[in-house]
Amino acid sequence: MLKKNFYILFGLFVLIFLNGSSLLALDYDLGNVIVSATKTPAYQNEVGACTTVISGEELSVSANKSVYEILKQVPGLSVDSLGSFGGAVSINIRGAKRGQTLVMIDGVEVYDPMAVSKDFDFAHLTSANIERIEIVRGPQSTLYGSDAMAGVINIITKQGKGPAQTQAIIEIGSHNTFMESISLSGSEDKIDFSAAVSRTDSDGISKARDGQDNDGYSNNTFSTRMGLAVSDNSKLSANMRYINAQVDVDDGAYEDDPNRVTQSEQFSGSFDLAQQINENWDHVLTFSGVSFDRNDSDPADSIDPTENEYSRFRGDRKKIEWQHNLSLAQWDTETIGYEYEQERGASYATGTNWWSNNQSDRRSLENRAFYFQNQAELADDLFTSAGFRVDSHDIFGSEWTYKLSSSYLIPDSKTRLKINYGTGFRAPNIYQLYDGSYGNSKLQPEKSRGFDLGVEHRCIEDKLFVSATFFYDKYKNLIDSDPITWAYVNIKNGTSRGYELESSFDIIEALKIGANYTYTKTRDSDTAKEFGRRAKNQANSFIQWDCSEKTDIRLSTQYVGSRMDAPAYNDNKNKKYFITNIASEYELNQDIQLFGRIENIFDIAYEPIRGYNGMDRVVYLGVKGAF
Repeated sequence: MLKKNFYILFGLFVLIFLNGSSLLALDYDLGNVIVSATKTPAYQNEVGACTTVISGEELSVSANKSVYEILKQVPGLSVDSLGSFGGAVSINIRGAKRGQTLVMIDGVEVYDPMAVSKDFDFAHLTSANIERIEIVRGPQSTLYGSDAMAGVINIITKQGKGPAQTQAIIEIGSHNTFMESISLSGSEDKIDFSAAVSRTDSDGISKARDGQDNDGYSNNTFSTRMGLAVSDNSKLSANMRYINAQVDVDDGAYEDDPNRVTQSEQFSGSFDLAQQINENWDHVLTFSGVSFDRNDSDPADSIDPTENEYSRFRGDRKKIEWQHNLSLAQWDTETIGYEYEQERGASYATGTNWWSNNQSDRRSLENRAFYFQNQAELADDLFTSAGFRVDSHDIFGSEWTYKLSSSYLIPDSKTRLKINYGTGFRAPNIYQLYDGSYGNSKLQPEKSRGFDLGVEHRCIEDKLFVSATFFYDKYKNLIDSDPITWAYVNIKNGTSRGYELESSFDIIEALKIGANYTYTKTRDSDTAKEFGRRAKNQANSFIQWDCSEKTDIRLSTQYVGSRMDAPAYNDNKNKKYFITNIASEYELNQDIQLFGRIENIFDIAYEPIRGYNGMDRVVYLGVKGAF
């Protein structure tokens, strides 16, 4: 029924657009320039993959300082959080499992080798010094290897431009929340630079639904990006982000704990040389690395006087990549690359329970990869790309992946057809292989294949935009915890399919509205149940009103439908919820802006994950000054 409904919808779109094509303007808006989809600059509408670009202006208008809150508005993405103010946050694309979406900061892959699902925790990532965010949905393993089975999220920091400028932000809000940041950016002659430091403190709320005490939070972040043009054809660049966070946590769903604390220290950075050899050949040599140091302390307390547990997880990754881009013809580009990466990790835990006493000695994994991609403009309105990749893992041997995609701009129309097909694999990380309590050295890599097919259209002098995309992904050897032993095993095959609908309308120059809807149907092929915490129905909407030259207002809503909590263990469901937010900014003068926002205006009680509190109504006010 799902496929039938989509094909009917798709056919109607095509017929309507083609019948009206002769009345439409000839020019086609190619969208933003995006790098993450092809590893070379390309317009969004010239690539077959489904992409979203969140600009710095949109980040500013939202007034939200947490990246994961901003990503909630993107079609196809869903967010799981273990409570607010520092509770662990994971993001999945189109129903995929945790760890199957690759997250990068300035191209640096930032997953934690010792995370339970080889994913990135968005809880501590603020929007400080971020210029834009690129999201690519669908299989991307051909260019990015393991962990990009479902897509890529690339967070790109600001590049300094023009005279040096300093910006300071102060924000206060509910639950004694304070945020302060200061940034400096600019360029001079052959040098560009940007740097930002921010701090957040909050008393927080209880993460466990039945908790009695507030769970506090603090976050210190430093980010910098620098560039040096060493010649007319060569440039050296470096970037770095450091996060130090501390969060009070509870023992789990419904289970309060007055004194359990988690500390997290994260570092990511890269150094690269970009060089234009001649008009047909350029290359980039990149050295990058990340490190994570997490510890969890849970001493005895009045609720559980017998517990006294402590654990520490340390992991790091190093990577070298050499990418070459060859343009042997004006309409054709070949991208060839080689990668070497090493990840290492170790853990230690002690406590009163048997599973709390273990030690995992430092282990390491290595992978080498070669990839090739060809991008061709076969006609003025037809763009294609095809590529393959071979990874050589020191445990799992060689794995081949490939990808095909195409974008077709229907002549004399504002209609675009796009299609994307690819395969992927994900190797288990060190924690899943070697953890003293739950690791399994016999695990096999997860594998997938998937495609998406979409149509989009612009009309009414480009004021109205509509799109529809159908997607289907099939997974093999999914890694999950055994419901009896809790150890990691390959126990699942599954599928994820559905569709994404999106629209926006510029009613007048100062007023814009938009909405998107995602239907996702997941299925565990072994149990015939859906994947846990995957809502079938999600929707977002917004109204953006620049009500004067100095004032703008943005009203947004989010709907998340009901979903199974943990099908392997129980049949409990997380209830649906609907949240409304509003944000505004007022330009006091050329250098000072006042801003504020209210989240969850109607104070709706909800649980993003069963047993964990969602945010209540909160109010934030702030001032931003440039000098």
